[in-house]
Amino acid sequence: MDFQILPNWFKKIGLMLFVIASLLTAGDSFMDGLRGTPSGTHHYLKDLYGENLYSILYILPTLGLLIYMFSKEKIEDDYIKLIRLKSYQITITIFLLIAFVVHIFDPSIKFKVEVVLSLFMCLFLLIFYFNKNQEL
Repeated sequence: MDFQILPNWFKKIGLMLFVIASLLTAGDSFMDGLRGTPSGTHHYLKDLYGENLYSILYILPTLGLLIYMFSKEKIEDDYIKLIRLKSYQITITIFLLIAFVVHIFDPSIKFKVEVVLSLFMCLFLLIFYFNKNQEL
C-alpha cells in the first residue's frame, strides 16, 4: 500500500489544520449554548463568513486528517506498511459491524458523510498508533 505521497513534515500541517478547524466548527455550536439558543439553530460562522466559506470550513477537519494519513512515517519500511494495512482492515471491519448493527436496530438512521469519514480516519489513526507501539 503506497498511498503515502506526502513527506513526514505534512503530518504537523494536517494535525494543526484538523485541530484549528475542529475548534472553529465546534465553537459554532458552543456559541448557541452560550447565547441560550437551541443547538444548531443559528450558525454564527455562516453569518460571519458567508455560505461558501462556511461549507469549506466544515470540510477542513476531514482534509486535515486526510493529509495526516497520507504523510509518511519518519521511518517508512515494509513493516510499517503491514501495520497500516492491518489497521485499515480492522477499521473497515469495525465500521461494517457498526453499520450492520445500526441498520438492524433502526434502518432510518442517517449520518452525514463528513462525520462518518472523520470517525473512520480517527479510528484508523488510533488503531494504527496502538498497533505500531505494540509491535515496536
